[in-house]
Amino acid sequence: MEALHHYFESGGYPVMFSILATLIISLGLVFERAYRLWMEFDLINSDGFMAMVQKMVMNNSIENAIRLCKKARPKLLPYVLAEGLKRSNDSTQEITNAVDYAVLTVSPKVNKGVSFLATTANVATLLGLLGTIFGLMRSFAAVAKATGAQKQTLLAEGISEALNATSFGLSTALFCLFAYGVLSAKQKSVNDDINKNASKLVDLLYTRKMKLKGAKKA
Repeated sequence: MEALHHYFESGGYPVMFSILATLIISLGLVFERAYRLWMEFDLINSDGFMAMVQKMVMNNSIENAIRLCKKARPKLLPYVLAEGLKRSNDSTQEITNAVDYAVLTVSPKVNKGVSFLATTANVATLLGLLGTIFGLMRSFAAVAKATGAQKQTLLAEGISEALNATSFGLSTALFCLFAYGVLSAKQKSVNDDINKNASKLVDLLYTRKMKLKGAKKA
């Protein structure tokens, strides 16, 4: 604890606490988004789930497929599929519109917030550079006013302040950028999975419709 106190003191309290506040905000956002994307929104075995839905649709068990989707909430893919299944007896265009609207409804939930990590990374970097400037200003002031051993001490303190603030700012920025990359990749994965299976459902319901028409003609 004493070492941490000395680190913040030598780096300059205003800048160091500003960087710390940026880090805390980033950590909160990262944990919230990670929980949402991995635990709440993503359907891990989406292929297996889609296979069950397909089997029910082709057996004309639409209501069972809708119930299956409702049980899987708050996962986002089942919500999109359920919205399309509810319109299974409508025209293909109406089904497509319903699915597209459902996708547009869930997309903001997936994409929310992660881009802000790029901002916190830039803020942390700039705060670190600001700390560098304050430290250098302190060093130059020491050279201008102090003499002898006192000059060396003040110069060393100013350089220490500059380096500590810079290192803390850059470390925070690196964390934010790494988290941004990981979360962005997960966002893309969730969105791609939803879009792929939503299109598959539209095609599946169209195939079912054609099959029913063929059976009526026969």
